[in-house]
Amino acid sequence: SRVRGTRAPILLVRLVPPTLDALRRALSPRAWGQDRFPHILHFAGHAWARGLLLEDEWGQTAPVTVAQLLEELPLEHPLDLVVLNACETAAETHSVAQVLVERGLARAAVGHPKPVPDPQAVAFARALYRDLTDGYPLREAVAHARQALGDHEFVLLGDRDLRFAQTFAVGEPLIEDGLPRPHNLRRTQAVAQARTGFFGRGQELVRLACILAEPPAVVVISGAAGLGKSRLALEAAHRNAWRFPGGVAWAEATPLSRAADLLTNLAAALGLPLRPGEDPAAALLAYADERPTLFVLDNLEALPEEEWEALHRGFLHRLGGASAALLTLRPTPPARAGRVHLALTTGLARHDAARLARELAERYGFPLTLARALELARATDGHPQLLTQLVARFQDRDFRTLLKEVRERRGDFAAQLERIYAWSAERVGEAGRQAWATLPLWPAPRLPETVARGLWGEAGMAELRRAAVAAFDPGQQAWSWHSSAAEFAARRWPLGEARTRRLAAALPAWRAWLEDLREEDEPTRDALLTDQEANLRRALEALDAASPQDARGFCNALHEALPAPDHTLRLRDFQTVFYARWAALAREAGDEETLAQARNMEGYALSALGRHEAALKATREAADLYCRLAQKHPDRFLPELASALNRLGVRLAALGRREEALQATQEAVDIRRRLAQKHPDRFLPDLAMSLNNLGNRLSDLGRLEEALK
Repeated sequence: SRVRGTRAPILLVRLVPPTLDALRRALSPRAWGQDRFPHILHFAGHAWARGLLLEDEWGQTAPVTVAQLLEELPLEHPLDLVVLNACETAAETHSVAQVLVERGLARAAVGHPKPVPDPQAVAFARALYRDLTDGYPLREAVAHARQALGDHEFVLLGDRDLRFAQTFAVGEPLIEDGLPRPHNLRRTQAVAQARTGFFGRGQELVRLACILAEPPAVVVISGAAGLGKSRLALEAAHRNAWRFPGGVAWAEATPLSRAADLLTNLAAALGLPLRPGEDPAAALLAYADERPTLFVLDNLEALPEEEWEALHRGFLHRLGGASAALLTLRPTPPARAGRVHLALTTGLARHDAARLARELAERYGFPLTLARALELARATDGHPQLLTQLVARFQDRDFRTLLKEVRERRGDFAAQLERIYAWSAERVGEAGRQAWATLPLWPAPRLPETVARGLWGEAGMAELRRAAVAAFDPGQQAWSWHSSAAEFAARRWPLGEARTRRLAAALPAWRAWLEDLREEDEPTRDALLTDQEANLRRALEALDAASPQDARGFCNALHEALPAPDHTLRLRDFQTVFYARWAALAREAGDEETLAQARNMEGYALSALGRHEAALKATREAADLYCRLAQKHPDRFLPELASALNRLGVRLAALGRREEALQATQEAVDIRRRLAQKHPDRFLPDLAMSLNNLGNRLSDLGRLEEALK
């Protein structure tokens, strides 16, 4: 964020993977010849007095001595500055900082003679680069950054008058995070890390790296709820993305998902266009055969059995070449096993769990000693979700009672988690219980802030946050929760007949969120709608139970927010469902105008899916409706009739019914010609479009002279 705020033309490149061989390539003569040789080399990590701790190809620690660095990095051109933001990098005469300057490999170097805590190291770097990009000499920038270190010492060697940014023009920094293009990991990682960073699971990450180094591979990561399966898969994908130049694509299953939905979302994440009616599995397999690609499919236990079979038979079983897939799901029957099975049966290692507990406590706003954190880690056996719940209740007066119950460990992780949720449920107020009870309504375990506020109210949101049932991510402006919290609510407070009423009560909040989306650009709107697609499908179930005003307002807002069906891959199927539902609602109400609009859009969406017969039926009905409306109110509905006839011609042509297509298109031209004569500024563009289509229709019939005219 500090680099982005400089407005200086900086290229920041993350070394992925952080191996000695990758560093050698980054500092090679070729990098110099391509103007990609760095001015500054920044090392953030672990070190000791005689070297640095890098990684090997599989993510394991690889100690690199100073002698090895000198042997592997025979630099033809010195670096301007090396910042060694790690322990003991300037502890003695043979430490990395001293040697790099003495051998002429760096004009200047900054290092630490003693161990430095991570927060101080980050604050030091932030202050240093802010001043360097503002043009201060190295001496002054380092002196100013000293304030972030408190009593901690550092060493500055070499050219103290070194300056950067003297000739910088204002521009946008370019940051390369080391991930392949295309991918959709950045947003997914951000959602996953809304609560904490990633801790532990080193052995599992190494094992996954070894598997992914020798594709093809389909790996199932299974385990109890809350053990961190999704986080492990995302971290493994992030660390191994460099192996897959074809990209990394992530998709999440919900109880409303179909195999085709997941595959379409994977294709969209890769920027892979699908032709109308094209099988997404076939397109993805062809892509992955040519370009090594990593697919991450999350929460597959939510997928209905028949859809899992379709996914396995149509895609996973056929995945080959140098591509791979990571799947996460809870313990399942053997039918859902992959080629490789990695079962998570234990929580985090004790010290990793203690680090997680301390970070959680910091986010809740209170200090937690290492001794207390280790105590919580032991009590929970390192189960991340159990630990989250315990830390959230740490300051409660009867916390010791809860801790004693957890220590008894009656039952497996699932039983322990149930016990903590039950304990929390007894201590949240009525607003919290009412809010908690609504979580099972939403298949995607997250809600936009606007919807959550309308559904839960301020008191409900505060209580869910305090009880660690739901967390707010300010970056995404959304609330998320673990699926186990929703499952507990479904058992504890079954909604029964109140289910539809609760869904209907949320429609005004959904409408407000959808109206806010109009301010976003189309790609952002598309991504946000896709993220909430399963929840929006569930909201559609309440249209019959809602007041006509609420149902109409929601449908209008959703229609305005949705992209054109041929501008999106991921939402086409949802659009057919929505517009069919909207049409049924309008038919019941006798609202011909809305029915015509909905059927017209349904035809558009069906056509984009390649379902041409169904698209023709919907579009023809829309044209007939507009014809009747135009007879009653020509000034208002003749333009709509012309548009509908134009689309009808396109639908008929797609089915090879050329004479009928020509007739419909000619009618559209005749109407638009009359409209353009009266109002040329408004209707000449529409007339041009219809004339263009008329030329196509005539050409289809071999009437080339007329088509040219």
